[in-house]
Amino acid sequence: MRDDKQPERSVRPQNATNPLGTNRAVVTPPIDDVFELLSNDCRRRVCLFLRRTGIEVATLSDLVDALAPDASDEERDRLAINLHHRHLPKLDEAGIVDYDPRSNTARYWGQPTVEKWAEHIEAVDEGRQVES
Repeated sequence: MRDDKQPERSVRPQNATNPLGTNRAVVTPPIDDVFELLSNDCRRRVCLFLRRTGIEVATLSDLVDALAPDASDEERDRLAINLHHRHLPKLDEAGIVDYDPRSNTARYWGQPTVEKWAEHIEAVDEGRQVES
């Protein structure tokens, strides 16, 4: 059943090769959705981590280790809970990752629009830090 309030996603034909060289369709979320996803630092860092490392499947532990390597156990637990209940399901819903909450794994297929904007936001943030 389609919700008329949700804009349709642009999906390439199933037999098209995506930028990663696989036959999985590339979902291009509407630009408003991209900006909403990337407005959160945690989701932005997840996308950048997956893009830069080339990891196709990451566990929840992999993501916590990458996003909070020096955090306390309590902070790591809080991050894992937020990733599991909020951020990874939201990225899954947008078609950026396939998140399996039973196995706590996220499969990343690549999404050029999200990657481009995440990298741009990171560059702007780094520029602000240099100026400060």
